[in-house]
Amino acid sequence: MTTIKVHGGIDILRLPVNQEEHIFPPWQIKYTQSHILHSKCSKHEESCPADSDPCQFCEYNRALEMPHMPDMVFPNNILTLKHQGKAEFNFNALDALKLVANGKINVQLACADAWQESRSNCKEYLQEKVKPFDWTFTTDYMGTCKGFQIEETDERIDLEKLKRKDKILFYHELTLFEDELHDNGIASLTVKIRVMPGTPHLPLKTSLYHKLTISEADSSSQSNSSSEPEPKQSNEAVHEI
Repeated sequence: MTTIKVHGGIDILRLPVNQEEHIFPPWQIKYTQSHILHSKCSKHEESCPADSDPCQFCEYNRALEMPHMPDMVFPNNILTLKHQGKAEFNFNALDALKLVANGKINVQLACADAWQESRSNCKEYLQEKVKPFDWTFTTDYMGTCKGFQIEETDERIDLEKLKRKDKILFYHELTLFEDELHDNGIASLTVKIRVMPGTPHLPLKTSLYHKLTISEADSSSQSNSSSEPEPKQSNEAVHEI
């Protein structure tokens, strides 16, 4: 690791990018993995000019236009599958975050209504505030395709093939982004690659875990009740190619 000094005397730690590449004809599989996105512009004191080549931080800011990004975004964590016919399929954080709802959306815990009803004398303090975007960072991202022709099909993934105990030739897991939801839980998006004789499998998993917290004053008035975390909700898409 080396430290480089950029415009304005900003010290940026240049971390190595871990990468690995395998060929399983007709597919070439490669991943890169490195540090989280910087929290400020790495080229200028404020931000990169509009007519210049932006740093990663400014590139994400311009493309997403979110009030804020997840706590941890991994811009260099990219999984790429390239066919010998030059078509390409990859997974990256930027394209995944582009599909997060950026309009007003009302997301709250299942117990929120009952909790507010029990405190009806504090309505002014508890006045609902709608977040200006989906603060759970839920996305229906299923990968970025280049050179493929997408068509509707009635074919389904062979689940019995997934259950077989075939030899695993290659396996890796990448986190694209993760956020602790202001200490109210965890939202994350991860992609895994598992290559077995005959076919690779690509599970893409979105996990959302809500945590219910009760203040000290609330807990004293609810001595006979307990606070259990909301169940973990996950959405997993499996690609077979």
